[in-house]
Amino acid sequence: MVTTDKLLFGAAYYPEYMPYERMDTDFSLMRDAGMNVIRIGESTWSTWEPEDGAFDFSLLVRTIEKASDYGLQVIIGTPTYAPPSWLCDKCPDILAVTKDGRCLYGHRQLSDITSPDYLRYSERIIRKMMEVCREHDNIIGYQLDNETRSGDGMSETNQARFVARMKGKYNGDISSFNHEFGLAYWSNSISSWDCFPDLRGTVNGSLRAAYKAYLRDLVTEFLAWQAKIVREYTRPGQFITHNFDFSWKEYSFGIQPLVNQKDAAAALDVAGCDIYHLSQNDSDGAMIAFGGSVARSLKKENYYVLETQAQGRTGWTPFPGQLRLDAYSHLSSGADMLEYWGWHSIHNSFESYWKGILSHDLLPNDTYKELSDWHHEFAGAESHLTGLKKICNAAILADNRSLTGIDEFPLDDSDTASPDYNTILRSFHDASYRRNIETDIVYSDDDWAGYGMLIVPALYSADKTVIKRLRDYVQNGGHLVMSFRSLMSDSELKIFSEPLPCGLTDVFGMTYDRFTVPDDSCFITLSGEKERCISYIELLRPDDCDVIASYDEPAWNRYACITTKCFGKGRATYIGANLEPEALENVLEQCAAASGIRPSHYRFPIITKTGVNRLGRIITYVFNYSSESREYTVSCECSSLINGNVTVRQGDIIKIEPWNLVILEQNGLNNPKDG
Repeated sequence: MVTTDKLLFGAAYYPEYMPYERMDTDFSLMRDAGMNVIRIGESTWSTWEPEDGAFDFSLLVRTIEKASDYGLQVIIGTPTYAPPSWLCDKCPDILAVTKDGRCLYGHRQLSDITSPDYLRYSERIIRKMMEVCREHDNIIGYQLDNETRSGDGMSETNQARFVARMKGKYNGDISSFNHEFGLAYWSNSISSWDCFPDLRGTVNGSLRAAYKAYLRDLVTEFLAWQAKIVREYTRPGQFITHNFDFSWKEYSFGIQPLVNQKDAAAALDVAGCDIYHLSQNDSDGAMIAFGGSVARSLKKENYYVLETQAQGRTGWTPFPGQLRLDAYSHLSSGADMLEYWGWHSIHNSFESYWKGILSHDLLPNDTYKELSDWHHEFAGAESHLTGLKKICNAAILADNRSLTGIDEFPLDDSDTASPDYNTILRSFHDASYRRNIETDIVYSDDDWAGYGMLIVPALYSADKTVIKRLRDYVQNGGHLVMSFRSLMSDSELKIFSEPLPCGLTDVFGMTYDRFTVPDDSCFITLSGEKERCISYIELLRPDDCDVIASYDEPAWNRYACITTKCFGKGRATYIGANLEPEALENVLEQCAAASGIRPSHYRFPIITKTGVNRLGRIITYVFNYSSESREYTVSCECSSLINGNVTVRQGDIIKIEPWNLVILEQNGLNNPKDG
């Protein structure tokens, strides 16, 4: 893990986009604002190689050297995600073939990353760039590519590679392959590997899902390939990272369906991410917390935020104080770098109104001033706030196979608006977050034993090994909280023939075989309150369990909706319906208490986030994500780090202004896992 005593604070910088020369002005402004790092180069292949074999790195060298003059460190991005037009004209095969045909040049991330031509020219530009960069002392690290994709490549060559992969997996037995994928349906059976049909026409969800898994693995291979090249040139102390992104819902939203990020991160020294989130009255810190949990999960360490917004999209212009609040929100999740996209607004082309720190007039503005003021405030407590280590007693299991499975087999097969996997995942994360239950993200091959509560939303796809591990987790004392649409199919999306939830009916003490989409009149009674079920319900038949809630609908009132059972040394709770947010919050809060996680007295918009700093002291961030003042009662003697380092005592009431926070440091290490 790369460590630093200083927060890396800066912005993406693009001198090639500037309307006129102004590096001295820009770097002077950055230095005055406390910035210490810039990221350059990832979008510049056509600048460094304007013609085949004609290289010009003069602007790159000048930027690196000028940054050094102003005390700025540099991260170099390899420019492979956006090949130049001359290369696409010379080698059209580098543009991916999708189900809609070959991609047209212009957009980014449309390359077939298996194309021999693409790989050959990519290696050449990487090596040429590294030869130029290797001697510059202010380069601290390298970013591989940019939000890498496979291009959804479905060329003949790619499909042949996939077929070879399946042939190897099934030991050349085409009959076994046909059986596992259910290809007898609609007479889709394949007679031999040599006459494998074009996958662009398949109706088989398992086959489509297997191909998507293959495409995700291509990204893992590609980033490992780039990392190997770059490492030939790096010096001790320089890091390799990548800016992983998220699914998109007009902003960053859920886990990325196109990349196995944990696998891909194995090639990196430190995980990086790009987090874009809601602002103004929608600002809630939830995406920052979720993105931080995902980024921490990749290397089980702190992470770098390589891109986040300053002004961003037109509707994101932050209220006064929100940039400061967001910056501390990133740090409270374990970020060791905070870089904005970008330093300046672009004057031409696609993202002209995705505004940077500076607007189009390139003058210092309120955004610049707030970030500058924030960093100068932060600097006074930097030694106490950098390198925060998160310690969570609850985790949420995320799974790309299940994401694909629910894409292929949605909850409501008659409605395209049916909740997808990421919507379900985020509902469980956000419900925990709003009740101040901090969570890590984990994966099926992680060690879960240290968590008091493991939340498993919509684990549609799971092999028998994972199911056994879930059983063992409960048997050994953990609290498994599982949602609807879980344990329904194996790793190839073949639906289990055993009773559901497969392999754990005795653990939960219930089973079911029917599920439906309820109308608006379907309710449960939870803690004396009527709560509506939305989108999907499972009709649970309790056997040896406690029923927390049953359906009020007369037709379904003999079925349970939420059950719980002690099993072995632990507990298993099953939530069989998609619930309204507040109802889900209530259930998860009860589950946390049953897991030994001390419930917080506070709920959103007061959010508390904790960790341990380098001094071994517990840091508690208390955020007010609202336009109204709120009060917070201090639970023990602390120092208030950003308010004059004053001492506050147990029982003191702190008033937190709108879109503001306090940061408390207590002496000693008590139990940061609580809450």
